Amino acid sequence: MRFSPSKRARRLIALMGSMTMTAGLVVAAAPAGSAADSMTDLGVRFSIGDHSEVVTGGDKVFVTAGDRVVVTDTEGVLLGAVTGLAGVEGLVAAPDGAHAYAALPGSHEVVEIDAAALAVTRRIDFTAYPCPTDLALSGETLWTAHGCEWFTGGVTRLDVSAPAPQPVAVVTGQATAPTIAAAGNTLLLGAPDAAAVADVLVYDVSAGSATLRGEIDGDSPATNSRPGLAITQDGSTAVLAFSSGFESWDLASLTKLRDYGKDSGVLGQVGGFAVSPDGDHLAGGWWLGRGVELYDVATGAITYTQKVPSGWPTPKILAMVIAGNDVFSVLYTSGTTNLRLWRLEDATLLPSAVTLSAPEGATALEPLTLTGRLTLPEGMAPGLRSLAVTRRLPDGTSTALFHAKTRTDGTFTISDTPPTAGTVGYDVSWRGSTTVRGSTASVSVDVVRQSASLTLTGRTDLVIGNGLRILGTLKFGDQAPTTGPSVTVIRANPDGTSTELGTVQVSETGGFKISDRPVQEGEYIYSVEFLGDDVAAGASDALFVTVRAGNV
Repeated sequence: MRFSPSKRARRLIALMGSMTMTAGLVVAAAPAGSAADSMTDLGVRFSIGDHSEVVTGGDKVFVTAGDRVVVTDTEGVLLGAVTGLAGVEGLVAAPDGAHAYAALPGSHEVVEIDAAALAVTRRIDFTAYPCPTDLALSGETLWTAHGCEWFTGGVTRLDVSAPAPQPVAVVTGQATAPTIAAAGNTLLLGAPDAAAVADVLVYDVSAGSATLRGEIDGDSPATNSRPGLAITQDGSTAVLAFSSGFESWDLASLTKLRDYGKDSGVLGQVGGFAVSPDGDHLAGGWWLGRGVELYDVATGAITYTQKVPSGWPTPKILAMVIAGNDVFSVLYTSGTTNLRLWRLEDATLLPSAVTLSAPEGATALEPLTLTGRLTLPEGMAPGLRSLAVTRRLPDGTSTALFHAKTRTDGTFTISDTPPTAGTVGYDVSWRGSTTVRGSTASVSVDVVRQSASLTLTGRTDLVIGNGLRILGTLKFGDQAPTTGPSVTVIRANPDGTSTELGTVQVSETGGFKISDRPVQEGEYIYSVEFLGDDVAAGASDALFVTVRAGNV
């Protein structure tokens, strides 16, 4: 749902000196598969003067963008677009996602879109009711708000299951095109005249005609603003969106139930909103830093928050829809032509939390212990749960470790041996359930290098001309090296010179051999050095060898 006026409404607003807000109808969609939050570039050129709405049906998401309707799946994967449309304003989709309907005020028609073929399959003529703008679909009945000139606005209905559906007027005499929402036997009409006494007119449409049965006057009268509209699919509750927040109203008694997001101490302005198909959740999209907030419709409690992805200028939320457990928002960044679809996975589920603690420091190749706790919503015992554990190394690589298990109280312990020094990170995730959102905790540990030791053994007396073999052992702590290191060998000669004998590869067991044949009498010093690496510190040793003439 979008919370902004259409092009024609904006021209009229300039005359009336007030603000108009519009919203579409939320349509149920199948739950998406498990995936991370995503951002999809819709690949369209868009300006803030264009209109954008987002709706769902079945396994598809439909987004209007100027002269087209872009289609993605419910994981945000771009499927294609229907183009060449005369400025799309309103948009709805059938619950199964097979068809969508778009209002084209420029050509005075409503088009039916085949979602599989990505093509217009029917064009419904609205020249008798020009400038269709807002749509609402309830069962097989498509309600359409229309109006070009002053006092030509109204609402029609048509049966989309008919072979050749024709619009039938049910509300007339409106100042211009109203905003609408419909479910069951109830039609909500946002009064287009900013000077109207009521914000919303409530009609009974059970007989096909529209019978006024009451009014809703929401928000502060001083705001003189036209609200965005939504209605729960059972027709029991209306949700009104104002720039400062939201209200829910009981449609049986026409009494206000509660407010959402109205906090004068917090900066923000509503940009978009959506109600879940089951009527349990309200998603609000805020400009000026607040991002997305989800509210429990029954209690008003905030159940989820997420800041808008960073950028400058800050992206604005234009429209929103709830599909299954996910929330989709259309984002636009001023000064660009990018229109993006932002998916928040499992946003409507109950929250969980994972906490994770690590020691202040650790040593490479030595075990460390992490501790944590999984917390579920009040009244739910964690029990035995499987947790995914990932280790992140300083070089940017990551490794999935074994799955940890919680105890019945939700606590858990993880043991690992970091294979290298540096800042090593750990991520622990619980994937969630059908009713509770998964959660992740991360922690970093500063790991120091392991100590290294190097020892040399061999003959210390040698007859000139005989061969010399020196055996060496390199250890990282008390174990063999893990990185396949090499050592550097330098021989100090009796005449004061030195000779570099090169490098020697250390075996997997930590052993190495040095062979040489000294040609001068005197004392030699064989110095062997391990320079250190990402795992262990450097180490060195030396062997003194005396070379004599004749037999030893």
